[in-house]
Amino acid sequence: MSRDPLSPLRSERWRGEARRKAIHLASLILPLALLAEWLPWPRGRAEWRWLLMVLVLGALAIDVVRVHDRRVGHLFRTIFGGMLREHERGSLLGSTYLLIAALLAVEMFPQTIAAAALGFTVLGDALAGLVGRGWGRPRFFGKSIEGALAGLAACLAWAAFLGSTGRLPWGVLIAGALVASLVEFLPIPLDDNLGVTLFAGYVMKLLWSPG
Repeated sequence: MSRDPLSPLRSERWRGEARRKAIHLASLILPLALLAEWLPWPRGRAEWRWLLMVLVLGALAIDVVRVHDRRVGHLFRTIFGGMLREHERGSLLGSTYLLIAALLAVEMFPQTIAAAALGFTVLGDALAGLVGRGWGRPRFFGKSIEGALAGLAACLAWAAFLGSTGRLPWGVLIAGALVASLVEFLPIPLDDNLGVTLFAGYVMKLLWSPG
């Protein structure tokens, strides 16, 4: 009798990952807002810098209190415990690293490239985690081929979206997607939110020559 392919979706382990990744996917608002700038503020690098600095400082403050105040830490674990990685219990949250990555990307890269790199980080990591946790078999560096391929597919989909709008050349976007997927898969001693964003952004910056 064949195994039900949807059975992983009913496990508490996968549901916890899905809740975590739902919050992660919500941060796609950052790259989309960087691209569209549909609000009157922030606009341009200077205004985005100030907003992201405030968000980073706020996130760091929450992490410091959460780690060092026992009561706050207990409350945080009660509410979000099932979504926390083990290393996050005494360190920065992934969301904090993502905000730091966004701030660095805005400082280091043209705004379009910063948005592209952040999109790779958000979508690639989310889909890789969901597929890997549900159907993957860890083989390399504690990660699965299934999750890596799902992350690559998500990055290529984001590249296709940006390429269809003409914001960046297709070759630059595909290179960024490949680098993002590779960095997410390899055991680089750097949080994925930082590593994927910075490596992919830097490669795209090197390859892009705006006319």
